[in-house]
Amino acid sequence: MRRFWLGLLLALIIGVIYSWLQAPEWLENWNQEHQQMIEQQRQAGVDRGELTDQQGCLDNALERLKNCKGTEYQCTVGGGMFLKSCWSKSGPTERFCQGIPQYNETATEDDKAWVKDRCFELGIDAKGCRLMLRQQQQICSQ
Repeated sequence: MRRFWLGLLLALIIGVIYSWLQAPEWLENWNQEHQQMIEQQRQAGVDRGELTDQQGCLDNALERLKNCKGTEYQCTVGGGMFLKSCWSKSGPTERFCQGIPQYNETATEDDKAWVKDRCFELGIDAKGCRLMLRQQQQICSQ
């Protein structure tokens, strides 16, 4: 029985060492893929923004988030980049900020409730929805 545990410990140590040696390559690949995804979302946002207004950008970003097949992280970060890039090129929307609470650097309980309720109304339970609506609050408070 003692040989079994020693063998298991040895296998675990070898696995840890192997993983440690492979980490830089894995991280480099992940960073490269992440940067490509960010750039694709940025360009898609710029392209969309040239064709629509602020509300169109928000609607499109929320729809993309709702239908996103990636990880929560990818969908949230990519969606945020898309929205920001889209807004940088879009035209204004009349009454876009009507009824939008003032942005606070640290979200208040009222901010959190508004965002949560709004995402629920839209039928989007992804965390990215909340972040996008916080971006709307921020742009409306400038």
